Amino acid sequence: MLPRDSVSLTPVAAARPALPVGDPRQQAFARALANLVGQSMAADVLAKLPDGSFVVRINDMAARMPLPQGAQVGTQVPLTLVTVAPRPTFQVRTGQGAPAFAEAGPPLPEGASPQESTLAYLEGKDAAALTRTAALLAGARGLAQLPGGAADGASTSISTAGKMLGDVIAAAQKADTQATAAVGRTPLLGGPSLDAGAIAQALKDGLGKSGLFYESHVAEWAEGARPRADLAAEPQARGMPPPTDPNTAQFINLQLNAHEQGRAAWQGQLWPGRDMQWDVERDASGRQDGGEDENGGTWQSSLRLRFGALGEVAARVVLSGGQLHIRLDAQDESVKGLLDAHRARLADALDAAGTPLSTLTVHDDGQR
Repeated sequence: MLPRDSVSLTPVAAARPALPVGDPRQQAFARALANLVGQSMAADVLAKLPDGSFVVRINDMAARMPLPQGAQVGTQVPLTLVTVAPRPTFQVRTGQGAPAFAEAGPPLPEGASPQESTLAYLEGKDAAALTRTAALLAGARGLAQLPGGAADGASTSISTAGKMLGDVIAAAQKADTQATAAVGRTPLLGGPSLDAGAIAQALKDGLGKSGLFYESHVAEWAEGARPRADLAAEPQARGMPPPTDPNTAQFINLQLNAHEQGRAAWQGQLWPGRDMQWDVERDASGRQDGGEDENGGTWQSSLRLRFGALGEVAARVVLSGGQLHIRLDAQDESVKGLLDAHRARLADALDAAGTPLSTLTVHDDGQR
């Protein structure tokens, strides 16, 4: 599983390409770096160009790349090569703690204008996806260097992983929009229902069969803990485009978010005509040892539904330390009053279900 979110790189000037990816000079430059994916090196800063990019020396080759603000001619900038496709991209250590990434290419042909051949530079929170890529490469490199591993085998392994990561990043850059949730293609229920158990099971099935957890489900099946029929309902089992497809690359990123951030998101229809957005997030930050507390940690569930009479209603449910807290947001004051009038009915239903309500607040959207 590889990253997608926020992978589009921000150019330092007008959005025109540097040397085309198919240009022989660009291809030769990428080939010269192909076996160095995952390795750290230093760029000697040789000169600054009119567009703000720099001429540097990388691995005894002259190159052009954007650098962090404050970079000075005559200094060295630490780099780690993340990918060579579609262009060589380096993680740049800025010394400020924030991740940064920069594309690099060969020096421009004589007479070419830097302003018309830009290279991309990405920093701050938008660099999160490539930061994960760099971490994966570092992990692969560390495994390759364990005792008993052959040096030449290590290079081959890292290069293969780097190429795969680079291909997926390149595909993600082609996506027109950023995917933020797994998309349900069919309604979870056949029609409106007041059966809380049926709704709960439908929500569980919708998220569980979304494909976000497919690999872990395969592992459970291999251990005999999950029937094979369960896997057939997930999109991977029905066939998906290769990882280099932009849509697949985005979905891979959603899987990474679920794994790394403890957050999963789903959007679709609860039943025909009833659109729903749903987020589930686990907060394990309170645990010093990374384990579970006796109450299972803190869970947050947020969903947004649109009803004919009530309009759009959002609910945020927090279960922490065995206590249940609910916040409801309505579109206007009249709907807020209606929801507020039925708070006792909700509390009684939760008591009967064995999950007492600790707090309930009802707001209109203007109070957010």
